[in-house]
Amino acid sequence: MSKNSSLLGSFQKKNKKQNSSPPSPDSPHAVGLSDPQYAARRKSMFEFLNRMHALGLDVNLDIPTIAAIGWQSAGKSSLIEAISGITLPRASGTCTRCPTECQLAYSDDPWTCTVSLQLNTAADGSALANSQKIPFGHPITNKSEVTERVRRAQRAILSPSTPPDVFLSGADTDTERSFSANRIVLHITGPDVADLTFIDLPGLFVGGDEERDMQLVRDLAISYLKKPSCIILLTVACETDFVNQGAHKLAQEYDPHGDRTVGVLTKPDRIPATEEELWLPYIRGEREGTTWFCVKCPDSEAIKSGVTWEDARQEESSWFSSRAPWSTLEEEFKQKLGTVHLTRRLSDMLYNLIIERLPHIEHELNEHLEKVDRDLKDLPPPPSSTPLSEVLRLITKFTGEVKVQGVGVPGRDGLLHQIKQPQDYFRVAIRGTAPCFVPQFRKRPVSNGIRLDSPDSDGHYDNNSVNDKMAPPPHIFPPFLIGEENSDEIGLTDGEEKFIDDVLETAECAVTRELPNNYPFIVQKGYILAFVDKWDEPAQTLFTTLVEKVKEATLRIVHIHFGNYAHGFKQRVSNIVITHLDQCSKETLKRIECLLKVEREPSTRNTDYFKNYRRKFLGLYSGLFHGDSNGHFIEYDQGRTDKSSEFSRALDTIMSNLPRIGFRNLKPP
Repeated sequence: MSKNSSLLGSFQKKNKKQNSSPPSPDSPHAVGLSDPQYAARRKSMFEFLNRMHALGLDVNLDIPTIAAIGWQSAGKSSLIEAISGITLPRASGTCTRCPTECQLAYSDDPWTCTVSLQLNTAADGSALANSQKIPFGHPITNKSEVTERVRRAQRAILSPSTPPDVFLSGADTDTERSFSANRIVLHITGPDVADLTFIDLPGLFVGGDEERDMQLVRDLAISYLKKPSCIILLTVACETDFVNQGAHKLAQEYDPHGDRTVGVLTKPDRIPATEEELWLPYIRGEREGTTWFCVKCPDSEAIKSGVTWEDARQEESSWFSSRAPWSTLEEEFKQKLGTVHLTRRLSDMLYNLIIERLPHIEHELNEHLEKVDRDLKDLPPPPSSTPLSEVLRLITKFTGEVKVQGVGVPGRDGLLHQIKQPQDYFRVAIRGTAPCFVPQFRKRPVSNGIRLDSPDSDGHYDNNSVNDKMAPPPHIFPPFLIGEENSDEIGLTDGEEKFIDDVLETAECAVTRELPNNYPFIVQKGYILAFVDKWDEPAQTLFTTLVEKVKEATLRIVHIHFGNYAHGFKQRVSNIVITHLDQCSKETLKRIECLLKVEREPSTRNTDYFKNYRRKFLGLYSGLFHGDSNGHFIEYDQGRTDKSSEFSRALDTIMSNLPRIGFRNLKPP
């Protein structure tokens, strides 16, 4: 972070010292922006900018640049040649099929050009996670070789499934695509070039065989135009009506005030006779808000004949000074004719834009550096020199945290907190299976039956739990799952409530060879199994839920301790943990099934506990049965099931105080 700050400070100090005025644009040694005298006071600024490009920061930062857009064959490539002094490929129709980025850097060493392919998309057209920069051939030291190398590089870009080296010396073959978002990068250094970066984009067009290509070219242009630090070099050919060239509408969409747009009228020598006056209002600023220039670049024949940059600029100057109505323009508007004047305008705009963007670039740099620092802190420590000890340390730390989760961790992320709700659902579901016995004869009018849960150790009955928000729907007395033959044999029937009549009838039907007033145990067992057999589903649901919660919590801890290690370390540990949990789950399920099986064989050795509950239930049922003359001891309204608990407490109080008035050895009826 401090390094970049010092870089910015160094640039600002150097820039303040550059107070010399630029040379005359008519200097015979000025090659566009490549005149070292003209670029002297901008050198430190462009050095900083090119260092950003060299580091690849233009991918994440909005670094100022120049992007040339225009209609198909509007003369963009010729304009770039006039500005930079290099020659790009030419052909009939569309010349530029992919973006061409020129990175110019001043150097005392001999002139050199290196060509690279910047790949942002894969062969199938999908975006790459990280862009790839592939060198394309050896460095070029002869300017005449640039055109052919760029042409072959473009063919390599348009054939992504073929290795790029094939196109360096092989014969031309058909390309796979018409256009591509991948770009050619030309890095040019030498004593006659200055530090600058600009992009030549494919020309816009409408129609054609592939609408997808048209949209791709438009999206490419938009990807540059939408950046606030992009100077839009808008080219319009004078040989075609202005309104028929839609590039200016796209520029206005992203730069409505024209603050960063420079319009260039090309091919003025092809304007039909007597129609020149239609284009002069643009130069005078009477049309469109954009500042407009006009240039005359060499035609294809002149380029083939080997015209030099100096000769081209001299011929351009002579043409404008001798051809009406350009020669009759006011002096202030003549400053907008010719490549040299356009170059000065672009240089000034780029300089001012960089000065304006410097604080923002520094801010963006600091933000990215802070993010990188955070990412570095998230990385695991460097590998240990003793791998076995390191693995043992990680496993010990991991098992320790798993143990802590089992003991209990406060908060919503704690395992015990996450399994609390499933346990509550299980409790409510089990209590919801309790039978609904009514200690009255069916022939007597009663209001609603009462489901009696098991009393606690103090003899109190808590029936409110089944009426809370977690309670299941009203209990329906289930079928007896003791086998159809046994069910039919003892005459058990289903229903929401079981009255005394129902129980007696069931008991009488079960009698075979018993003594009077004795009933077979199968009757009690049948009623017990009626609700015990319904425990399988809640138990299985609770078991499945807890297994999922335990796995989720454990794998989360695995990710925390092993997620940052390479070579599938986390996956291997996860597989081991899941295998172990699956084995434990199978053993646990066997224990649950064993406990459910034991519950289906009604028996107990805890006689005192059983007798205590039996006495309390008999007392409650007896009190409810021996009520008033109408057979009602207490009215049980719907939603008031807590009255059974009130009666139980009252009965216990009465029975405990009877010995004080002389009644001893009494038992509830």
